[in-house]
Amino acid sequence: MLKTGLRGLIPMLLLVAGCAGDPWEKVPEFERLDFTCPVAGGKFLEDANFVSAWSLLGPVDSGETPSIHTEYLPDEAVLNGNRNAPKGLRWQRITARNTNVDAVPGQVDFSSAFRRHPRGGGRKVFYACATLKCDRDYHGMIMHVGSCGQIKVWINGRAVYSCEKGSAVLKPDTAGIGELAFREGCNRIVVKYLDDGKEAEMRRKFSLRFTDAVGALSVVR
Repeated sequence: MLKTGLRGLIPMLLLVAGCAGDPWEKVPEFERLDFTCPVAGGKFLEDANFVSAWSLLGPVDSGETPSIHTEYLPDEAVLNGNRNAPKGLRWQRITARNTNVDAVPGQVDFSSAFRRHPRGGGRKVFYACATLKCDRDYHGMIMHVGSCGQIKVWINGRAVYSCEKGSAVLKPDTAGIGELAFREGCNRIVVKYLDDGKEAEMRRKFSLRFTDAVGALSVVR
């Protein structure tokens, strides 16, 4: 018989819980965003085509051997904004804004939201949380993601993407991850971000959006 510890069971239970289950009742209302796909697409991508409103927690010290795969917070895959911030960390509400011709649509730029950790420099870890509320089941979805730092993404407690190569300049849609599914109701997204520890305060950015299998745009509000 396969033996599974309690911590290993938590993500599996969340996959079938949905909005009606207790784990999702504690997700703060401001983290719930309405998701619709497909929608009529314009000539250019807009902020509304991205998941652009997030709760961010950080900065977490990454230790002597930083890794995007190290669990820095307990049950990080199902983190939400109702969890108390550990000592020395704080939550921020961040919204992507494309306010000038040079801005990247959908970019979540938290460069100025978190100043250098009072205990010193070094590479830092941040967590971004959001919940997509879907009016029906979706299958064959594609996640498009870009980041200035290393990044890992969970959907409903399951790791669906990780990248250990950071970049100084944000390039949206660097990676496309297909065959994803959303269930009717709430779908939890957690992004983990590890900066480069150099000029990180000036370029802590990522972007994330979803399309259907044929590339039709979604809207998140």
